[in-house]
Amino acid sequence: MMKAMLLLGLLAAAEGTFTSHWGHHGWHWWDRNRNPPSRRPTKYDFTTKTPYWSSKSLSNHEHEGPVGEGDERCEAVHLQHVGRHGSRYDDNDDVKDLEELLASKGSAIKNPRYAFLKSWTNPFPTNVEKHLNEVGKEELYKMGARYRRKYGRDILSEDYNPIYHTFQHTWKTRTSRSASAFALSSFQEGRGQLGRDNNEPVAMFCLWNGLEDYDGDKIIRFSDNCPNYDAITDDDNFPGKVQEDIFEKKLEEEVGARVTAKLQLDTSVWKLDFDGLELLYKACMFETVVLDTPRRHSPCAVFEEKDYEMFAFLKDLGEYYEGGHGTQIAQELACPLMSKLLNGLKKYSEDDNEVQAAFMFGHSDTIQPLLAQLGLYVDPVPLTADMPWEQAMARKWRTGVISPMAANVDMVLHRCENAEGVTSWKTELLHNERRIRWPKCGADKTNVQFCSPDDLFTAYPMAGDCKFDEFCKIPQ
Repeated sequence: MMKAMLLLGLLAAAEGTFTSHWGHHGWHWWDRNRNPPSRRPTKYDFTTKTPYWSSKSLSNHEHEGPVGEGDERCEAVHLQHVGRHGSRYDDNDDVKDLEELLASKGSAIKNPRYAFLKSWTNPFPTNVEKHLNEVGKEELYKMGARYRRKYGRDILSEDYNPIYHTFQHTWKTRTSRSASAFALSSFQEGRGQLGRDNNEPVAMFCLWNGLEDYDGDKIIRFSDNCPNYDAITDDDNFPGKVQEDIFEKKLEEEVGARVTAKLQLDTSVWKLDFDGLELLYKACMFETVVLDTPRRHSPCAVFEEKDYEMFAFLKDLGEYYEGGHGTQIAQELACPLMSKLLNGLKKYSEDDNEVQAAFMFGHSDTIQPLLAQLGLYVDPVPLTADMPWEQAMARKWRTGVISPMAANVDMVLHRCENAEGVTSWKTELLHNERRIRWPKCGADKTNVQFCSPDDLFTAYPMAGDCKFDEFCKIPQ
């Protein structure tokens, strides 16, 4: 595996396309032609809080070659984009709790190397809780610029028009600002007549969960609008909770022992439990992602590489059952979104849809159920707390890779014509801006590069018959 990855890196370097960095989890990559990050890639897997530009490239990544075969000529004509908001700030309560914990228990730290933790204080503004941060703004702004370059000769060649280009987000400000940052570079700058930069205003659409006589956003905020899903996942016997509880105890014992020894804790003053470890880990995570604080000067200093991996697996266990392949309802949850996506493609191919590009901005719990329903990243065995560690490390459902900040799924419709003038339609699937194969399409319903709009409904029948209200109703 190491040799294969090294060969991939050498080939990419030879082509002059990619800049790569080998980290503990694999290649951190970015395309030189796609605005390299202004900060160094984050080495550790921070699961769903991993910055977009630090997530490693997908194992089934393919270099985007031509869509047409033989004498076919194909043109991208329609885009459906589902994106997650960019990097955000932490929860104020977590930061406050750690500040209070270190103030009351910090005297137990006897190792002078870590004395700085005794006086640790909140480094973040208190009025931006869970808001989009500067890293997140940059992630979406640069992404919009990349889309403008990639599709500027076809799908996005025309000036902005709310009839042809639609933007939708959830009621959270981090999704609306992510949509705005993306729209600024993809449509607004230099394409209008407002201000010194000739900006063009872009319309944004939001379904507000709190509206009277409205039953919620079932397209991109579906998990908040499915009572049966809430009932299942809130139950104490929910598999995700059971598995997390088991692994929490392992983490508390193993990581707790390492951190206690490293800090030379006086355990009569502070007996480190899981809650304390988690607060240190969250502070480490956000200081790294938001402030780029050197590891030795942040709570990250107390952790080893195995500790990060254990926290990542714990988080992924919960996500696997709540939004992935672990439960049936999680795999069904995205059917309203899938229906909207596939119907948009099919109607455009039938000349019954004027929208050229539809952009939707949601959350990790938008992206993950969509990936599950598409049939992507299926592990050979269910993830469990007691599975062999080598198997856990090799899991496909690694949210730091498949659902980092600003994660996205694109479906691009291409109109193709052969030498005889016969028209056909091909749909391309991209995950985090990289082309991947459709896992359920084609004659054998597995692993094809392009799929027609009609075949997509065969591959994903739930999109044509979504019974969201039915399976979301709590059984009597």
